[in-house]
Amino acid sequence: MANVKFVGLFLLSQTEKRALKVPLNASRIVIQGGNSFGKSAILKSIYETLGALPQKIDRRWRSAHVSSALVFEYHGNRYTVVKALGMHALFSAERKLLFSGQQVVKEWAPQLARFFGFKLIMTDRDGDIVVPPPSYMFAPFYIDQDMGWSRPWASFQDLYLPDSARTLADYHSGLRPDAYYEARANLAVDRIALSELEASVSTLREAIEQIQQIDEGVSPTYDMGEFRAEIDDLVRESETLLTQQRQFRGDISELHEETHLLQAEKSLLERALREVREEFDVAAALPDEIDCPTCGQSYANELADRFALIQDEGVLTEAIGAANIKLTRVRDGEQEKLAKLHDIEKSLRRIEHILAVERAALSFNDVVIAAGKTEAAKILRGSLGEKAADAADARQRVDKHRDIMTSLTTTKRSAEILKFYRALLAKYAFDLDVSLEEDGAQSIHRIQAARGSEGPRGLLAYYYAFLRTRDQYATATAFPIVIDAPNQQGQDAVHLPQMLKFIFAQAPADAQVIVAAEEASRGLPDDVDIRSYGVQRRQVLREAEFDEVNERFAIYTRQLLV
Repeated sequence: MANVKFVGLFLLSQTEKRALKVPLNASRIVIQGGNSFGKSAILKSIYETLGALPQKIDRRWRSAHVSSALVFEYHGNRYTVVKALGMHALFSAERKLLFSGQQVVKEWAPQLARFFGFKLIMTDRDGDIVVPPPSYMFAPFYIDQDMGWSRPWASFQDLYLPDSARTLADYHSGLRPDAYYEARANLAVDRIALSELEASVSTLREAIEQIQQIDEGVSPTYDMGEFRAEIDDLVRESETLLTQQRQFRGDISELHEETHLLQAEKSLLERALREVREEFDVAAALPDEIDCPTCGQSYANELADRFALIQDEGVLTEAIGAANIKLTRVRDGEQEKLAKLHDIEKSLRRIEHILAVERAALSFNDVVIAAGKTEAAKILRGSLGEKAADAADARQRVDKHRDIMTSLTTTKRSAEILKFYRALLAKYAFDLDVSLEEDGAQSIHRIQAARGSEGPRGLLAYYYAFLRTRDQYATATAFPIVIDAPNQQGQDAVHLPQMLKFIFAQAPADAQVIVAAEEASRGLPDDVDIRSYGVQRRQVLREAEFDEVNERFAIYTRQLLV
């Protein structure tokens, strides 16, 4: 099982001209600060960068349009994931773009899942097999202060797929490991293929039977009245389709014109950006003082002026990003209209072909006789044999996938995992002074804990019993444990230090642990790195760090704008 370690977080607001560097290069970290000083904003930004959606993002934070970059280590290599310009992107240690996505669920989530080896697949409300959003990857590792201390599996707001809590617990605990979901994905594909093949086999058999039953002396004919009525219906359908065709062509023309205008706007912004960069390069290359060749007067080449050019570059970069998003949306709309127009034109061609057929009585018997009834049956039987053989192979694959899934969810394995989990839960509940309502029989999918101050401690016991069980039995990639504000429900001077010590002492051996707390408790392990952030209430970003962080982001955003 591979482990991910966070290295650093960078936050940038072009709107406020502020930024923040958050070093995370320690195994055990406490981010300390009072209420509304930005601790939660920092932790939530970690997951927003990765494409997950924590609970209750502050409106002021949203209005600041904060871009973010998270540096992490994985399999001995360093990577940076960036959220900027309406996109998510992953870069290598050399700052080269590896992949990106504008739509989190459709584009970003599948690529990120492949990168981290996240095998979980689920069924949506329409019954389709889907890769879930990134929040499902990080769900066991993050306790959000808004909902995570009320009930388990609630720290992210986009855990919307059916039966999410049970599925998350089954997957991350190892009750249903990666191999189970790989087999399930393959099963879904092969079941669809088998269904199509079985339908083809059935159709071919019916066709062969019909050919064999044809009496060559009988030639069935069409009823001309019915035929005329069908022709009239086709003409009316054609007129409706022609009207729709004209409408869609008009819409496509408008969208194409809008695309042209947006492309021109983007080109203008990019030209302005190039000019700003050229001015900066020229200014940077000149000495600190410049002599006028006409009057001989000396002028200062001010550093502040050069930084102003950098700030202009940031504004233009944001504008180009916004233009890109709008251009993508308009192009998508144009492609959608083109697809519908294609369907209309296809239907029109079908109707034109039917209307071109001579109004005469046609006989299926005549067609068969012309081609040769025996030859037709021979061809159909050959195709039937091929389809039947393919169906048999698909059926064997379906059975194999089912056998694999069954072997990975045996009663013996499940009992072993649950026994391990329940023993840890009982121990941790005792350590945290918690009474469990169903001691010894608690579900791995949820917990029934006492109310009041015992509730958060009971949830902490559950989370850690689950994490240690996951560490023991699961094979999926493990992420840092991030815990926001453990001081919930009025923990007293005995229980709060007890919880903080427990968080660091009982974490899996190789896990990085990051905790946000109002005040670091005495008696924490010596290797815990305590850090404070926040300039003032509701302002965690700093003006002094803007230029440095803005320069870092420019390397990434330039590649996203290509």
